[in-house]
Amino acid sequence: MPTADPLPNTLGEVISRCQSLLGDRTGYWCSRSYAVPFINQAYSAMAKQVKNGSGKNFEGIVEVLNIPAGTSSLYPYQTYGAPQANPPVPRGPLVGLFDPLRMWVKSAGQLPQYYTPAHGPRETLPHINPPGITSGTWATWVTFAWIGNKLWITPVAGKIDIQVYGRFNVPRLVSDTDELVLYGDMTDTLAYYACALMGVERTNPSILQGYASEGQAGVDNIVADVIRQTQKVSRRLAKMGGHGGTAWGWL
Repeated sequence: MPTADPLPNTLGEVISRCQSLLGDRTGYWCSRSYAVPFINQAYSAMAKQVKNGSGKNFEGIVEVLNIPAGTSSLYPYQTYGAPQANPPVPRGPLVGLFDPLRMWVKSAGQLPQYYTPAHGPRETLPHINPPGITSGTWATWVTFAWIGNKLWITPVAGKIDIQVYGRFNVPRLVSDTDELVLYGDMTDTLAYYACALMGVERTNPSILQGYASEGQAGVDNIVADVIRQTQKVSRRLAKMGGHGGTAWGWL
């Protein structure tokens, strides 16, 4: 069962909505353990549709500290880890990265103002010897590339800190308080979409068709809103006057 009073736009609220829509408010058969896999399946499908419309909802900045000297592959920081291993392997800070856009780098432990832009993303890395840390400025030169869904950098002869600005996949929903970060108001859409999937499993045509239609309409509205947010203000070339003169410029 979800929490007694689930927070808006969370997994708990979606579970409650699904139970109400399916006529099982007590969660007799639409239990939490039954509903969550369907909800995550619908959430993943919705994320792919939003991703095709625009990547804006997936952007984030992640800082990774104390990367060892000579490191070239940052893939270990992208992995989900192995919490059951002995010793446990922690979850990487860059997990879910699918589109790195920009990167900044500095000598490990230095203040944030020493961050300098990295060069990339490139298709391949240049073949160079690892540069050192520039004395007095703590600056360094790094090129990065995205190859085979893995993040690579030119190695540095010293520990470094990096900031990665890119697009990340949304995390799976686990706890009732987990927020639906894909969109700010999507409880109804996700509930309809998940109920449609449950309708397939339970072979109920009315649930499948009705809820699938409502869910897809909600996804279309979310995609349209995300695209609208990313549209730039249109500009046109025009003749402007001022101070007794004229000139061409953007309006």
